[in-house]
Amino acid sequence: MVSFEDLLNYSLNEEKNKISNEFKKILDEMNQIVEESYTEVLREYTAKIDNLVNKSNDRIRGEIAKMEIENKRIISREMDYWIENVKENAKKMLYEFVKTEQYRKGLESIISREISEGSVVYCSSADQKIISDITKKRKISCKIVIDEKIVGGIKIYYPDKSLLKDFTLETILNQVFDDIRDKVAEILFGE
Repeated sequence: MVSFEDLLNYSLNEEKNKISNEFKKILDEMNQIVEESYTEVLREYTAKIDNLVNKSNDRIRGEIAKMEIENKRIISREMDYWIENVKENAKKMLYEFVKTEQYRKGLESIISREISEGSVVYCSSADQKIISDITKKRKISCKIVIDEKIVGGIKIYYPDKSLLKDFTLETILNQVFDDIRDKVAEILFGE
């Protein structure tokens, strides 16, 4: 026969095993819930981090693009400065060119080809005598007006046509310089 103690021990062991099994099931379920929650939180925060990283990368790419554009503007301004510097130096050389025989011949060619009776000729004070001599030699009657803004060359106004032709050295230099601006840039900057 089984003693009371044995029966009690057996009963206790059975209940202990049942409770232990229940605790294992509960622990497994809790671990599964924690694992699922952890996975969900990890997925949620990974998506948020990825979103923030993408936004930061987009912002950085935008800033890089802005900086590249700004650098191009700065370089362009600097190139323009040096090209204009070359142009200004060329303008300074006009003061020497107007003293040459080549200039005088060019001026005479323009006058003989372009001036007509009744024209108004605008010129520098330094060229007034030369133009007066050329028009007298060609027997052309015209009015000569001094324009202090002109370094060299002439402007001819035809009152009967209301037309002004500009043969000033500054205008010619500007036109030529605009045509060769890219070549000047290539010489200066090797582009």
